[in-house]
Amino acid sequence: MQLFKIEIGDTDREIVNYKSGDFPFLIDKDEFRLVDEGYIRWHWNDDLQISYVLKHKFCFQVNDEKIVLNPGEGIFFNSNVIHQIKPSQYDCSMISIMFDKSIISGSEYSLIGKKYVDTVINTNNLDFVVFKKDVEWQNDILKHVENIYSSYYKQDYAYELEIVNNLNWIWLSLIKNLKDKIESPSKKTSPDYDRVKTALNYIKHNYNHEVSLDDIAKSCNISKSECCRSFKRVLKMTPFEYLMEYRVLKATEYLYNTDESISNICMNVGFNGISYFGKTFKKFMNCTPSEYRNYIKNNKNSTSNK
Repeated sequence: MQLFKIEIGDTDREIVNYKSGDFPFLIDKDEFRLVDEGYIRWHWNDDLQISYVLKHKFCFQVNDEKIVLNPGEGIFFNSNVIHQIKPSQYDCSMISIMFDKSIISGSEYSLIGKKYVDTVINTNNLDFVVFKKDVEWQNDILKHVENIYSSYYKQDYAYELEIVNNLNWIWLSLIKNLKDKIESPSKKTSPDYDRVKTALNYIKHNYNHEVSLDDIAKSCNISKSECCRSFKRVLKMTPFEYLMEYRVLKATEYLYNTDESISNICMNVGFNGISYFGKTFKKFMNCTPSEYRNYIKNNKNSTSNK
């Protein structure tokens, strides 16, 4: 089984590499015992996404809300919504269905697209939708998600049509059940999300250098205090906490993919001292860098022997 690692572009936007340009649809089965970072960090998609939990609980954080989902439950993410995904424990798994809006809307200027797809994508009243089994229409959507998953992996004759039919049914159910929310006036927009996206991009390109709060604030043309408030409102953490977390996650990549010494990795990801690096790493990963490396090596060996 191949290691799954989500690909995040230069702006922390998830890059979706569809197998076929004329059928912009993809399913990833995410098995978190194989994910070197341990979770999928803050990012956003241009495309539409439905995630479905297969094993154990997941915590989906969308903007400033946390949603815990059990196996058999799911969530829809609208386009360009910042979110993060954390498993509850080792060997959690889920599927992520990614698709371009053209799967539903058809041609670029179609009535279906303008009336029933763009209205959903363009509203800021519908960042996400949770699907639970105890709500009838949501449970029906979950069954169609399962149908899509089955069709995609069986790939019987005309499986693409089966996928499109199921997606269209899901979309129809969404817009019918959420019509009032879609058609209601858009809530007042906050500049926080654009500011945070800009700051995340700055941190991504400068994390291995000395970075101050002033640097992060200047990257999005706001004061230090306003920068902190924006991060708190969107990510529920400070810019400094995000920077430390990002550095730790980059360190896990070095620990997973290289034999570099821990002291070198410490410097590579922007920490000035090995002691502080170890303390910060343990805060976010619940283990030391050495313990993490040993765990990964043992996991690689056990996986390769299966």
